[in-house]
Amino acid sequence: MAHVQKFTRGNLNGLSIHLDRKTDHHSNEEIDPTKTYLNVDLCQKEGDTLSRLNDRLKEVYCMKREDVKVGCSWIVTLPKTLKEQNESDQREFFEKTYAFLTERYGGGKNVLSAQVHLDETTPHLHFVFMPVVWDEKKQREKVSAKEVLNRNDLQKFHGELDTFLKKELPTIYKDGILNGETIELDSVKEIKKYAKQIQEKKNDLSKELELFSEPKKVFDQVEKASKKSLFGDKVTLPYSEFEKLKTLSLSGIKLNNQLNQVSEASKKDLTALKKEVDLVEQEKTDLKGQLEQANQRADEATEKVTYYLDTLENTLKTGQKFKDQAIIYKSILKDAKIPFQISEMEKQGRLILSKVENGRMPEDEQKAKKWISVLEQNKEAGTIPLNRLESILEVLKAFLEKLLNKELKFSLDGLKSRDTELKKNQKPTHSNSMNRGR
Repeated sequence: MAHVQKFTRGNLNGLSIHLDRKTDHHSNEEIDPTKTYLNVDLCQKEGDTLSRLNDRLKEVYCMKREDVKVGCSWIVTLPKTLKEQNESDQREFFEKTYAFLTERYGGGKNVLSAQVHLDETTPHLHFVFMPVVWDEKKQREKVSAKEVLNRNDLQKFHGELDTFLKKELPTIYKDGILNGETIELDSVKEIKKYAKQIQEKKNDLSKELELFSEPKKVFDQVEKASKKSLFGDKVTLPYSEFEKLKTLSLSGIKLNNQLNQVSEASKKDLTALKKEVDLVEQEKTDLKGQLEQANQRADEATEKVTYYLDTLENTLKTGQKFKDQAIIYKSILKDAKIPFQISEMEKQGRLILSKVENGRMPEDEQKAKKWISVLEQNKEAGTIPLNRLESILEVLKAFLEKLLNKELKFSLDGLKSRDTELKKNQKPTHSNSMNRGR
C-alpha cells in the first residue's frame, strides 16, 4: 500500500517534473493527460516542489554535498476496498493520510508536495517532505534522512498508519492494509522449503493416529472384555485388552506432546517466514522506487529535448527571416541601380556605424583609434553619407578623449602617490643628524 524513496537535490528536479506534471510528454504510459486536471495538491503552500525545497533549505542546515538526501517521498496507494467508493470517500482517505504523514515528519513546514494523482490507473498520493531533525549539540535544525527514516520508523510505519486510519475512518476503512494479502511468489517458495519436513511429521503422526481411526470400536472391545466385580467399583480386564487401553492412553499423551512441539516449531517457522516476506516486500519497494526514478529521468530528458527542439525551430525561423530580408534589400539595391558589391573598407565602416548607433563602444584606446581611422578612410573615399559619418566620428573622438583623460588622471595620481611614499622613506641628512645630537 505504501513505499518510501529518498532523493538528492538533483533527483528532485526530475521528480518535480513528474509530480507537478510540467510536461505533456510522459514515459509512463499509465498517465492519461486528459485527466490531469483532476489531480490535487493537498499542500496549499505557494510555489511548486522545487521552490518549496529551496525556501526550506534557507531555514535549515544542509551539508554541501551532491549525495545528500534532501527529500523523501512516501507513495500511498488507494486500497482495493476503496476503489469502488465515491470520490468524497477517496478524497477523505488521502486527506487523513496526508494529516498522519504531516504530523509524523515535523509538520507543514517540512512538506514539499502532496500530489494526489488521479490521472493514472491506480489513484495514489506522493507525499514529499524534507527530513529535518533538531541538532541538540549545535542548537539548530539540520537535514538528515538517515535519522528520520531509521529502522524503527520504517518497521512501525505501516502498522501505525493502519491503526490511525481505522480510528479516523471507521465507516469506510474497515479491512485495513495488514490483512496478509501481500504474500508474493518468493514467499511461496519459502513455504515449499518446509513441505518435506511437514510431510515427515505428518507420517509420524499418522502412525500414532491409527489407534484413533475407530476409537468407538476399540472401546467397545475393551468394554465387552471387561468384568465388573460384585463388590466395589473394580473392573477386571484381560491383559491383551489392558495393553490396548494403555497403548491408546500413552499414544494420546505422546500425540499431545508432539502436537505441542509442532505448534511451537510452526510458530518459529512462521516468524522466520514473515521476516523473509518483509525482505521481499522491501526489495519490491526498492525496485519500484528505482523504476519511478527512471521514469522521472526519462521525463526530464524528454523535457530537455523538447526545449532544444523549440529553440532550434525558433532559430531556423529567425535565420529564414534574415535571409528573406537580405533578398529584399538586394532586390531594392538592384532596382535603384546601386552595385551590391562593396569594398572591405566600407563593410568595416558600416559595421562600426551600426555598433556605435546601438550603444556598443570600443573596449580601449587602441580600438577607438582604429575605428576612427576606418571611418576617416571612408570619409575620404565618399562611400558613406557624410552627415551620418561625421556624427559618429564626433562621438568616437569624444569617447577617445575621455579615455585619454582618465588614463592621464590615473598616471598623475600614481606619480603623486609615489612621490609621497619616497618622501616618507627618505633617510635623514647629515646636518639633521648633527642637530639632533646637540
